Amino acid sequence: MPEGWECKMNSYRVSFYKDLCNSDGHSFKCLQRQIDVQSDGPSQALILAERLVDNERLNADCVEVTHLPGHHEFEDPAAHSAAPCKHTSNRVAG
Repeated sequence: MPEGWECKMNSYRVSFYKDLCNSDGHSFKCLQRQIDVQSDGPSQALILAERLVDNERLNADCVEVTHLPGHHEFEDPAAHSAAPCKHTSNRVAG
């Protein structure tokens, strides 16, 4: 690791959505819950968020994991992040 860099956990925002229909019959995503967590990666962020939130009760149809800018595992204090990275997972009830 280069001198002056810091080792940090990554910060993620995990959003739980439910697919609903409006009065016109058009579907839309309704945000049910959002939580910020720190983890090594997006998969671990999702697992941690699901443990912290009662996902069984929410029964979310879609989950988005967004890497929060400016929070990197190995962060160069002089570097600036571009747009946040987003990972989306759809859930299908069986």
